[in-house]
Amino acid sequence: MRILHFIYDHINNPWVGGGGAVRVYEIYRRLSQKGHFITVVSGKYPGAQDYKVNENFEYRFLGNPKNYVFSTFSYAFEAIRFLRENAKDYDVIVEDFAPWNPVFSYLLENQRPVVLQLQNYMGKEILRKYNLMGIPFYLMEKLYPRKFRNLIVISEALNQRWNIEGKVIPQGIEKLEEDAKLGSYVAFLGRIDIHQKGIDLLVKAFKDLKGSELLIAGDGKDRERFLKMVRGFEHVRYIGKVTGERKYEFIKKARFFVMPSRFEGQGIVALEVASMGKPLIVSDIPELKYVVDNGFGISFKKEDPQDLREKIQMLLRDDQLVLKMGKRGIEFAKNFTWDRIAQEYEKYLIQVEKC
Repeated sequence: MRILHFIYDHINNPWVGGGGAVRVYEIYRRLSQKGHFITVVSGKYPGAQDYKVNENFEYRFLGNPKNYVFSTFSYAFEAIRFLRENAKDYDVIVEDFAPWNPVFSYLLENQRPVVLQLQNYMGKEILRKYNLMGIPFYLMEKLYPRKFRNLIVISEALNQRWNIEGKVIPQGIEKLEEDAKLGSYVAFLGRIDIHQKGIDLLVKAFKDLKGSELLIAGDGKDRERFLKMVRGFEHVRYIGKVTGERKYEFIKKARFFVMPSRFEGQGIVALEVASMGKPLIVSDIPELKYVVDNGFGISFKKEDPQDLREKIQMLLRDDQLVLKMGKRGIEFAKNFTWDRIAQEYEKYLIQVEKC
């Protein structure tokens, strides 16, 4: 099977570099080893060059890498042309949806099987973040997915948010710890996107919180604004982007993690943290409810830094609760290996191709 996949994000993109990019890489690395040929078309960032992961898996980069805004919009225009010129060479087309750069792949549904993959749901958060300028993107998000016959979502919560019936294929994990252990610091891991990831709420909650240290790892377009935000905070430390073994060491040495996101899909970081035996404090949005329901985390009231502060203090005081939730996280994560997710993904694409 020859697969053409459009996703603006890439694991090395300094402006985004999120869970969607990790998902694409991990799934297709496995499918390419089974003989499928995959082309992933991503947005160009400074230094990005076309390359092959292996003989069956290649990345192509489109757009203007001048800055994030130029990159994301120019990517859309060039990706539409690339799709029109190359669709005939592929058996299945997959588009990762983002309201800023749709490629309108559904227009080819009568010629090729087409799948839209939905990673998260922003809703009115688009308007809160961009005000009137966000209206076109808000409308795009509401209307665009309904143009597709075949949909993949990464959680059932997204089906409910979108009011659709997409195929649920969740995120995955690479490693799994055998037991939970206490760590020393409070941690955040993810894209430095202040609004989406709720980093401003975390900073407010941690202000003047004595006797604890917050380590923040990641990168993104809001990095410089974030650094100004925490200037002078001696107990808040930014360590930059962590990958590979360094990422897993960062997770294992933490006491617990905080995910104060305003919107998410499933949250690949939540799964990775759970797999290392670490509990989470998450915002009480529907997409992260599974963390609480499965016993490996607690939630705080969205947009309430004081409630977040109280939950942080709770986990700083209670060693036994931290270990108990960490063990539950490991048990939950056992069902989400990338090998298993890739098999499910492959099965669905084969089904779509045959229809």
